[in-house]
Amino acid sequence: MSGKSITQIARHDRIRREVLTRSDMIPSLPEVVTEVLRLLDEPDSDIHVFEAPLAKDAALVAKMLKLVNSAFFGVGRPVTTIADAVVILGVRSLRSMVLATSTANLLERDFGCYGHDRKGLWQHSLAVAAASRKMAELLKFDKDIREEMFVAGLLHDIGKMLLSPYFAEDDIDVAATGRPACEVEREILGIDHQEAGAIIAENWKLSALVQSVLRSHHEDGSSEEHQSVISMVRLADTCAHNVGYGYRPDARQDRHPASEDLARLGLDAERWAEMGPDIRAAMENAIEALGRLGE
Repeated sequence: MSGKSITQIARHDRIRREVLTRSDMIPSLPEVVTEVLRLLDEPDSDIHVFEAPLAKDAALVAKMLKLVNSAFFGVGRPVTTIADAVVILGVRSLRSMVLATSTANLLERDFGCYGHDRKGLWQHSLAVAAASRKMAELLKFDKDIREEMFVAGLLHDIGKMLLSPYFAEDDIDVAATGRPACEVEREILGIDHQEAGAIIAENWKLSALVQSVLRSHHEDGSSEEHQSVISMVRLADTCAHNVGYGYRPDARQDRHPASEDLARLGLDAERWAEMGPDIRAAMENAIEALGRLGE
């Protein structure tokens, strides 16, 4: 075995060990967000139980109200309190709101090594989140699944947050290789952003569905019960790539929807084309309404 191969194997082992074991590499969610997510997992939580923890973080509440009053949610009248927002939108949407407001600044970092322009990963993530939720709505999935789809789409690429510093350190442009990001990540780092994302999701105690999507949104590898939602996020990701949200012009790649994903969701080419305008409108609304949420 060559010295280069030994060096590469040793580097892979070191990086995997760092990503898997160094909890300081994974940013913590704000305490108030952790508390709200915990309450959301309790059955029959009353809307008023969320007011006390949220009152501790005025900045978060301000961002959430900005989000609720945006065209993306389309409430139609001014909403001035979180209690009103939860009454109008329902408890289900609270999870989407708190995670969107608390992760915006994480996803707005510099991810130029992946071909993203300024704040590009955030824009791309919003587009995938909105497309995933709209697809779930058009396919008549229940409202719980629609909100889970938003969260899964929003966070599908968050594993890049752990891996991008290694590429930046070595001045490697993953997008410039013209190869799938996961393939380049595994070759150079020994771990891809799917696995890294699942580690973050587990650390944040997100749902099994979200963890499955993050772990397998480029390749099937989850339990059968989650295959349809993984297909939706993968198709949403395809739509977002084709529109080009968040990518430098030189890094944009047209993608074709995978036939197995369409088949899994009972979609033929005609129905998929019919859904296109609604999905694109949802992505556009999300970018316009939420693109500056991290500021």
